[in-house]
Amino acid sequence: MNPTPPRRVLVTRLRRIGDAILSLPVLDALRESFPECSIDFLAEEGPAQAALGHPAVDQVLVLRPTLRSLLPAPPGMLWRLRGRGYDWVIDLYGNPRSALLAAWTGAPVRVGPARRGRRHLYTHPVPSSAEPLSAVAHHLRSLETLGLSPGRGAPRIALSELERAEGRARLDRALPRGTPRVGLHPGNRWPAKRWPEARFVALARAIRRTDARVVVLGGPGEEGLARRVASGAKAGEDAPVLAGFPLRESWSVIAALDALVTVDGSPVHAGPAVGTPTVGILGPTEPEIWFPYGPDEGHQLLSREIWCRPCHRHECARMDCLDWISVGDALRAVRRALAHGGGVRATA
Repeated sequence: MNPTPPRRVLVTRLRRIGDAILSLPVLDALRESFPECSIDFLAEEGPAQAALGHPAVDQVLVLRPTLRSLLPAPPGMLWRLRGRGYDWVIDLYGNPRSALLAAWTGAPVRVGPARRGRRHLYTHPVPSSAEPLSAVAHHLRSLETLGLSPGRGAPRIALSELERAEGRARLDRALPRGTPRVGLHPGNRWPAKRWPEARFVALARAIRRTDARVVVLGGPGEEGLARRVASGAKAGEDAPVLAGFPLRESWSVIAALDALVTVDGSPVHAGPAVGTPTVGILGPTEPEIWFPYGPDEGHQLLSREIWCRPCHRHECARMDCLDWISVGDALRAVRRALAHGGGVRATA
């Protein structure tokens, strides 16, 4: 028996920016199924940025650190969640903290992963899938557990017109309009996910020998890496660098690019989610799960089958899974991505 249609729903994806982006189709599916329902999204500050301005979301709730407290959230947030009177809570993370928060709300319907030690906190635990699923399909199984039949929509970050205009202006100042502009984002906190820095340098040089131009991107703390790649890519002068910006400002720049090249991490999801053809260079993780984007929208997967993958390591003594991806492979993928948009995109 399917539960009563909800008046208020809370969707939680507490951590990891890329995973929050991949959860956005759940919000679209809920809104499509229940147009009059109030939908809130709860996450820590970084992941919460993915849902800001989303047309399916009524409120984005930011979960602040609890500073050594044993509570799963600050007291003010706990009482706010309890007082909202949610009918459904969809927990897409399923760690002890998110499971406790789901139970604390008192919602009569609580959905979350059927993991040992906390499945009893949900009224509708979601069993593990017997076959590999994309991360989007994995999240949507939470709704299937409740009897819904959601479509397989793609994640979409809702940037405002002002944000997009500011992103275009920032990119224009760094690299004036003209021939296609390709963004390279080489950074990742985990060494095992980084394509070699020297190959990003060589790719930048190769792109600059075509009719396209390069801008090097980076998140906070990645400015040094971005500058090294830009300096090594010299063809008369360094490539421009746009690094260290807050998330949504960075996403607005990505939205203005003609193509993006990046490794496994949140930018590989942000690119497709803002509509930019994206070349994803994936090493030790499963592309069928973590790159659910197709060439029909210009996205290009670079990944090599290798005996030791998936390993999910953060560090590795030998990086064959990434070393086997050549600069030539990446350059051809960039050309395909640019060809999808006809070169310079209309927004650029």
